[in-house]
Amino acid sequence: MTYLHSPRNDFADLTEQKILVVGLGKTGCSVCKFLFQQQIAFDAVDNREKPPVMGDAAQYLSDAQIFDSFSETLFCGYDVLVVSPGVALSTPAIQAAIEKGVKVIGDVELFARTVNAPVIAVTGSNGKSTVVAWLDSVLRQTSLNAVLCGNIGEPVLSSLDENADVYVVELSSFQLETTYSLKTLSASVLNISEDHMDRYENLEHYASVKRRIYQECENPVVNADDSLTWPAEPIAGQANVVRFSTAAPTGSDFGIQQHEGEDWLASATALICRSLDLPLPGQHNALNALAVLALLRPLGISNEKLVSGLKTFCGLPHRTQLVAEIAGVRWYNDSKGTNVDACQKAINAMTGPVILIMGGQGKDADFSSLRDTVEKHVKSLILIGEDASLIAAALDGVVEPLGASDMSDAVSQAAHAAVSGDVVLLSPACASFDMYDSFEHRGDVFMEAVQRVAA
Repeated sequence: MTYLHSPRNDFADLTEQKILVVGLGKTGCSVCKFLFQQQIAFDAVDNREKPPVMGDAAQYLSDAQIFDSFSETLFCGYDVLVVSPGVALSTPAIQAAIEKGVKVIGDVELFARTVNAPVIAVTGSNGKSTVVAWLDSVLRQTSLNAVLCGNIGEPVLSSLDENADVYVVELSSFQLETTYSLKTLSASVLNISEDHMDRYENLEHYASVKRRIYQECENPVVNADDSLTWPAEPIAGQANVVRFSTAAPTGSDFGIQQHEGEDWLASATALICRSLDLPLPGQHNALNALAVLALLRPLGISNEKLVSGLKTFCGLPHRTQLVAEIAGVRWYNDSKGTNVDACQKAINAMTGPVILIMGGQGKDADFSSLRDTVEKHVKSLILIGEDASLIAAALDGVVEPLGASDMSDAVSQAAHAAVSGDVVLLSPACASFDMYDSFEHRGDVFMEAVQRVAA
């Protein structure tokens, strides 16, 4: 596969370039609207029979040619491809275009050339949505007008706001593949674990794409406990690097400090917040909170406002979300746990024997790394979805899995197996698209089934 090099100096003026927008989903349509408003001509292509939101962009496509299939001939006929993150760069037509010198960018690159306020950017295998939402919660305690956008919700181009004081942007690896010039006030790769191995050559390739977030970062924030989050080469201005860790903090770093027998989130000079006072359970969420503190350091927010924002954050749906407690059994929805590491962290955050519902599209993951965690904490395993047999094989001899035809069946089996003190946890370790429209859809179906049990 041919990889991309920075095209920044190759097309300073997009009005002189022949542009093709690739993909007409939510992101692609935001690109069309942006180019239309900037009076930049473009064409567009989507190879799906019914692009999900193309109709919403009709008013911006009046002067554009619309194509319905990918081809080398089509893509090589343009100077610039603006590729949506859901379209893999390994697509043969895109590879052919890259080899012929066609420039490939994404919506975040357009945002980077337009943005009018400081940017705090976050990526990582797990926890990035929680961290950016937590950042937003803290910033709401201040007078700053913060705009939350990116992979978490509204596309970045739809979120441009002339009154913004700071942008908080969640970035996926897919978005970072086509981003070259995003200048950030602070940025972090929270953690790295296997994910999207169907799209990357290996774990190091995936990690290297994540680390692109540091390219033009003024205050890099790294996870001292995870060397894969560290830049492969020294960062310019490395004196500004801030680390967060489960260890006691030193220097300018943030960590966990023991005080009177309790764990505290702390800097090297101050205790900030008791871990027990955080609204979200688990050591991984303590690390998420430390990342929030480190990312916000350049803004000089008082400890009082930091603590208030940390404590009042309600968490996000579908992330170790307590759905109900029925007859002493707690039911948790962690549908966003779409990889093995997320599933493992969710299991470890539970108190009590776990009845685990998992399965879906495995994305070529290695489920055997769950063996120790499942053996220690899981009393019953219920499998759903396309790769249920692969999970069963990977965990053979650890627990005898039960098969379920759908989520309703899985919840019914869990209710039958559970006794007071148990936890029922949906943490699939898989993508949802074999059975559901999204992880949100899957989580909603789970919660509806739990409510039927409660009734």
